[in-house]
Amino acid sequence: MKVLLAGANSYIGRMLIPFLLEKGYEIVCLVSDKKRFQEHNDFANGVTLISGDLLREQSIETLPADIEVAYYLVHSMAQSQDLAALEALSAYNFVHALDQTDCRQTILLSSLSHGNGQSKRVESRKHVEDILKEGKSALTILRATIIIGSGSISFEIIRDLTEKLPVITISGWINPPCQPIAISDVLTYLESVKLNEKTFNRSFDIGGPDILTFKEMILEYARIRQLKRRVITIPFLPSGILSYWLSRTNSFGYAATHNLASRLKGGTIMHEHAIQEIVPNRCLTYKESLLLAINHTPVKSNE
Repeated sequence: MKVLLAGANSYIGRMLIPFLLEKGYEIVCLVSDKKRFQEHNDFANGVTLISGDLLREQSIETLPADIEVAYYLVHSMAQSQDLAALEALSAYNFVHALDQTDCRQTILLSSLSHGNGQSKRVESRKHVEDILKEGKSALTILRATIIIGSGSISFEIIRDLTEKLPVITISGWINPPCQPIAISDVLTYLESVKLNEKTFNRSFDIGGPDILTFKEMILEYARIRQLKRRVITIPFLPSGILSYWLSRTNSFGYAATHNLASRLKGGTIMHEHAIQEIVPNRCLTYKESLLLAINHTPVKSNE
């Protein structure tokens, strides 16, 4: 089976490629720079590369007509005022190119959020969903919360903060409960919904079994690493100041930390569990996902 991957350079894209290759899929990656992709991806020789910048429709090479499934994993971390327009243009150009193929299903990984903490970003992603729905192929949307895996932004920020700071200061409004999910479970869902007609033109929340606050996630990491850490909550700390401070104390920039803080502020727990009826899967606990991430193990064992 031939699948198209847009967003191959994203964290999820990089993890999904070997996962699908191992299962025997033929993968076509839409990338803006073939040479850069080949230099930075260990599995570049196992996929077919199609050149194209989704913000410039004329640059997109013709996609293979026999693509059956397309993954849209394009997600901007930018804080530009033009974010919504750029994400909409990218989605529109993707749909226009994909509609020239025989693709039956598009799978979108989006953000799980039911709060008001990131209204502009939520509206932008909702607009992307609406654009993808206009395509010829059926759309399946998976909405994930905090993704825990070696290399994921959420995990790396938690690790950086906990490893470096004996006393960690966070804002009170980023402490609503969330439902972190292991990267291995995200990959399982992304693959398992493929060409499953029960998932066509539907959206699903996905998350792990534990409901935790950001403080609890930090302290669980500290327990595993046997680190003595104290977390202090400061009420009413502005999001911009918090994001700036976070970006100064870990390896990621302001945009990544601001995005994480915004998602935590809104609260990110599953409001429906329909995915379990279609794809029965015992998701890893937060502790189990942390242990895999700390040990740089990409996926859980099937044994």
